[in-house]
Amino acid sequence: MALTKCPECQREVSDKAFTCPGCGHPLWQSGLRPGSIMAGMRGAASANSYEYKSQRTVFGMPLVHIVYGPAWLTGFKPARGFIAIGNVAIGVIAMGGFAVGLITIAGIGLGAVCLGGIALGLGVGVGGIATGYLAIGGLAIGTYAIGGMGIGAHTLANDPNIMHWFRNLFPK
Repeated sequence: MALTKCPECQREVSDKAFTCPGCGHPLWQSGLRPGSIMAGMRGAASANSYEYKSQRTVFGMPLVHIVYGPAWLTGFKPARGFIAIGNVAIGVIAMGGFAVGLITIAGIGLGAVCLGGIALGLGVGVGGIATGYLAIGGLAIGTYAIGGMGIGAHTLANDPNIMHWFRNLFPK
């Protein structure tokens, strides 16, 4: 068994490994061995996974980071960037199955403005289950809550002025 360096984290790994045990970076690309031309590329892809990390950075993080693939192949390696897209995404703008960011679109999301199945919005949450200062969803919990079941200080059931307030948000 020979050792080679992971192109992502520079850790020494076996040349027989499919992924780096440290960072989860795929080492076998389309049947090529680690250290080949494909393994050193910034956007690595195989039949089962994909990763792209832009060279350009914003505040020390990649402008765009995309990590996608089954967890059994790469583990839950999060996409971390200004714009993050992946199964797990952490960024200013984050999109994924689970996402954390300023603006999130996710199955389960946490952010200042959040759209998702379960949307935990600090400011605005829109989704099946939504929380936030303004929450809109099937189950909405917030200061202003609009939904099938709204829980909050101002809801359709307990505040007759909420529809007037809501219409003023979107003038004609």
